[in-house]
Amino acid sequence: MLVGASNAVNLTDGLDGLVAGTASIAFATFAIIGTYQHVEPEITIFSLSVVGALLGFLVFNSHPAKVFMGDTGSLSIGAILATVAILMKLELLLVIIGGVFVIETISVMLQVTYFKLTGGKRIFKMTPLHHHFELTGWSEWRVVVTFWFVGFICAGLGLFIEVWM
Repeated sequence: MLVGASNAVNLTDGLDGLVAGTASIAFATFAIIGTYQHVEPEITIFSLSVVGALLGFLVFNSHPAKVFMGDTGSLSIGAILATVAILMKLELLLVIIGGVFVIETISVMLQVTYFKLTGGKRIFKMTPLHHHFELTGWSEWRVVVTFWFVGFICAGLGLFIEVWM
């Protein structure tokens, strides 16, 4: 779980503000669930602290970025996200709440597998998926905002599943 989430978030890191925005959405969602479920308050407070740190970082990482996250940041954010899910006993829900990270990882896996099976053909112009959209003509800001929107949809779905079902 920790390795998968770390690598998924790391694959998503590639555009200014993409990981900071999507990860803050995911952490905020776990904080809301933690408040609703009355889990250990430390987990909720920690999740909100990470949201605050990511939003503060986003001020300097939004396009054009003045500060970059790199592997050290993205790998640790993924591990922290998985740790929060494990501590809340919501490991399977992480797949839904972190849907953007899952989609990005699946796009890479599909591309590599298809490339090897077909002798060099590609499904996407480039993976992870956010680079495909860039190469089709989307601006970096449009890709990032669209992925944030998808992150909100995934978060809403996760909240719906956990809170109302």
